[in-house]
Amino acid sequence: MNIALWIVQVILAIKLLTAVFSHGVRQSKPEMQQAIEKMGATHRFWHNLVAVLVLIAALGLILPGLLGFQPALTVWAAILSAVLMLVSIFFHTRYRDTPMVFVSIVLFIFAAFIAYGRYALAPFQ
Repeated sequence: MNIALWIVQVILAIKLLTAVFSHGVRQSKPEMQQAIEKMGATHRFWHNLVAVLVLIAALGLILPGLLGFQPALTVWAAILSAVLMLVSIFFHTRYRDTPMVFVSIVLFIFAAFIAYGRYALAPFQ
């Protein structure tokens, strides 16, 4: 179970890091500009905040277990990831970005699996 959890953690962390890159770093990309315009100018702050939270979650999925420092943080990072995916589902549904809803649902399932797995099934020692 430990190996399966590590595989899912790495997959989720990579996907979250790509989201940080596309949503936080590359906001000048035309697709992102259109999405931000749809949301309105006031949402830019929230967009940046979510990018920072996603970065924290991605790092929290890997670093605590890898470094052996506060491994319980992995559970909290997975919970944060799950909550962020629920927020993502809400916004992608609200702005009719249907394909991304399905990606967010899968990532939510991954995050919930990691949270439960690292809490109950195979916690770090």
